[in-house]
Amino acid sequence: MKKLLFIVIDGGADTPHPDINGRTAFEAANIPNIDFLARNGRNGVLRILPVPPESDEAVLSLLGYDVFKVYTGRGPLEAVGGGVRFKDGDLALRCNFGTVEGDTIVNIRAGGLTPKEAKELERAIKQYVSLTDAEYEFKATAGYRGVLVIKSREELSPKISNTHPAYKLHFFDVTWSRDGFIKSIPLSEALSEPVLKLQKCVPLEKSKAAATSARLVNEFIEKSRLVLETHPINKRRVKEGKPPANIVLVRDAGTALPKLYNLSKTFGVRWASFVDMPVERGIAQLTGMDVIPIPPLSGDARKDMTIRVLTLLKNLNFYDAFYIHLKGPDEFAHLKDIEGKIKSIEAIDEYFFRPLLKNIDLMNTIVVVTCDHTTSTEKGIHTNDPVPITIFGSGLPDHIPEFSEKSCSKGSLGSTDGRRLMGYLMKLIK
Repeated sequence: MKKLLFIVIDGGADTPHPDINGRTAFEAANIPNIDFLARNGRNGVLRILPVPPESDEAVLSLLGYDVFKVYTGRGPLEAVGGGVRFKDGDLALRCNFGTVEGDTIVNIRAGGLTPKEAKELERAIKQYVSLTDAEYEFKATAGYRGVLVIKSREELSPKISNTHPAYKLHFFDVTWSRDGFIKSIPLSEALSEPVLKLQKCVPLEKSKAAATSARLVNEFIEKSRLVLETHPINKRRVKEGKPPANIVLVRDAGTALPKLYNLSKTFGVRWASFVDMPVERGIAQLTGMDVIPIPPLSGDARKDMTIRVLTLLKNLNFYDAFYIHLKGPDEFAHLKDIEGKIKSIEAIDEYFFRPLLKNIDLMNTIVVVTCDHTTSTEKGIHTNDPVPITIFGSGLPDHIPEFSEKSCSKGSLGSTDGRRLMGYLMKLIK
């Protein structure tokens, strides 16, 4: 059996950008090592979802799951990956520490919030906030991110609106699901021009459960805001000219874990992963992968990528397949920073792929490089444009000159549905 390295560059794919002569970040970046894989591999593009996917939806699709049959919302995945206790019937939501002035949301991400600051704010909320006839767990997970799980004796519903202004939640009714029941699939739509006005959480269906859920979420947000507004950390941040983390914004509620088959058992392959974000960690755990611990991102791309490639090389002999999710480009794209995105991609090539290619057996390894979604740096949001993919070690190369959206689209793999990729890869390694 060959080794499989399934490497996803988070939000690396892009749309043509006017500031770099209509090129994309991949086309503008100097990435000789990824280009080597493309020139000596087979190439194509993947259609991830028919709608602009969020990261968790995209990752599930890349791993072979039909999102429209198994997805139950981002909140439960964040809870599992964040180490927060969750059981079906609880209400879980992804959270952001943000900045608000009156009813105006100034910043959807409290910029520069340190892990120590986030943990102190978490402790203050836990100490001073209680809910009426319900319990909760709130945890700061990574940077400005967090997760909220509400537990109640009353029935709770995921059909409640987001208070995070950049994402609108939609529910799609489906006629088939793995458990045999009709249910609704929640998908978030990223808004290109969000209304930065603080909104209350409202029910999206006429049910007591939805009304109860919205009431409890609003109660948590209002009470936690009072704690955050007066916290010494935020007073200090204001004095230092930094945005205070004085509001918790929530999105993508869920009340059940997705029913996902075990990848390792299904394919008879020992899977491992190392990922940075709680939602990706939650997916890895629920799909049966061993999650290899790595330190949080430091902001030093050279240090971070070096740690990740060394982690892979040290564990290479213990597993058959690795899922590796590399952060960086997506963050710059959301900030509409095309130069930052280009530099991030170049750092991944230099500090992850260059040492990787020097230290693996290329004759007995399948290396897959792709992205979870396209993040348009011009618009600052995810789009449903296809993403490039190269598969090195899968047969005669198609001699595509570089790894990019346009070049890979001319490769021998053509254009395919992202859900079909996993079955194909499992055949290649055996």
